[in-house]
Amino acid sequence: MLDDTGIIIVVNNFKQSIDINSSLNISRSQQVLTGSIGWENTNDYYSFNLSNRSSFDVAVDGLSANLNVQILDSNGSIVAGSYNRRKFDESINVVLEAGEYYIEVYRRGRAVSNYNLRFSSQAITETIPSTSVDWFDQVVQIQDAGIRQTAKSSFSDGIIDRNEMIAILRDSKDDGTIDGIEFADLQTLINHAATLSIPEPVRVLANKIINGDAANQKYQGNSLGNLSAGSSDTQMENLINKWFLGSDRPSTTYTYQQASGSLFQNGISYQDITQGQINDCFFLAGLAATAINSVQTIENMFIDNGDNTFTIKFWRNQIADYITVDRYLPTDSSGNFVYASKGRNYNNSTNELWVALIEKAYAQLNESGWIYQDNTNSYSGIAQGGYVGDALQHITGNKVWMSVPLDFQTIINTLNLNESIGFGSKLQPVSANVVAGHAYVLVNYNYSTQKFTLFNPWGIDSSSKPGILELSWSEIESNFSYWDATKQYT
Repeated sequence: MLDDTGIIIVVNNFKQSIDINSSLNISRSQQVLTGSIGWENTNDYYSFNLSNRSSFDVAVDGLSANLNVQILDSNGSIVAGSYNRRKFDESINVVLEAGEYYIEVYRRGRAVSNYNLRFSSQAITETIPSTSVDWFDQVVQIQDAGIRQTAKSSFSDGIIDRNEMIAILRDSKDDGTIDGIEFADLQTLINHAATLSIPEPVRVLANKIINGDAANQKYQGNSLGNLSAGSSDTQMENLINKWFLGSDRPSTTYTYQQASGSLFQNGISYQDITQGQINDCFFLAGLAATAINSVQTIENMFIDNGDNTFTIKFWRNQIADYITVDRYLPTDSSGNFVYASKGRNYNNSTNELWVALIEKAYAQLNESGWIYQDNTNSYSGIAQGGYVGDALQHITGNKVWMSVPLDFQTIINTLNLNESIGFGSKLQPVSANVVAGHAYVLVNYNYSTQKFTLFNPWGIDSSSKPGILELSWSEIESNFSYWDATKQYT
């Protein structure tokens, strides 16, 4: 059946190998069906055809075990996927060109679970942008005179940038509250982000203000809440400060000081990393592993906003997400950094800040509730322990291998593909120079000496345990339990 979005959807066999005998229709409104994955039925496939370029949303929830969801093209190649661990909900939002596609719901390991499959689609009307007033009024249709005038003026050069978006948001609170019309206008504006050439980081951050985010419940430790009709000017300003100005710093018992220095000093190296006073070795190991194989990925995480703030990019299910941080970092009574880059004085002009700022951004990101920590905006919140593989997904946007059993040839093959690799040490390692229950990074393998070089994110010469280890394969087996790695660099 063809609906008014130009979409036909039926449950079907994929490549004539899967037999599912039910069918469904789809519309702009979200539709829901239920399914089950188990011992005999390990994958469910749903086929659909798009006659127009469309924004497609699919989610899987109601899980009691670990199921994932993917969108495949007509050849069975993965277009997008959601790969959360345990029984966390899965969701995908992706723009698809016209054509045939499949939704695949499948299990990880031996998972058995019922699920709800939610899906909707919106055809994208291709409009040729124009900077004329008449075009703006006709296409964007903003009702409030103040917002309309600010938005028009901002778009006069064919783009709405970060500072212009902040000005539009502030214009909406001109009478002390955001009324129903102003709130609807802001939603209209963000829905036209592509047409108005709003850069991706600006769109993502503005969307968190306008359409909400789990992290909006608090600002600087006090109640805040998602924006709505009737929100106060103070609430709007706090949301702007939180998302665009980096003012909602992670809670800590230490004192924040504005850090001197620059993002990078003499390039990017994994040896720039020195872990501080929290248990986030898994994350810093992920940064180190990325720095070894893709310096460009680290560089591309940063946007310097020119006002002593930086927008930092992470990835959620291969979709970019953004956090803004300022230059303030926690220090002890002597003015020295206490977390990443510990021991460096905040006022030292030679400070290299990239590691500490990304760590801070990750602590802020934790409050949004999807990085498998405790969902608080705090440094202690990312000290719950974790997997290097999760960090690699969030840093690189790539798929990963998680908790893989040790196998010499597989590790060598993966290393030769220039993948990023991290090891997890045993709770009781046999070697005195290996930290128990700790993340390490594979730097290289020497075929002549048959030794692996590993990096400890505690840092070079910064602790009682060495920052660099040279270990034989037998020593790897004796001291480490598993390894994680990226599957591919893009």
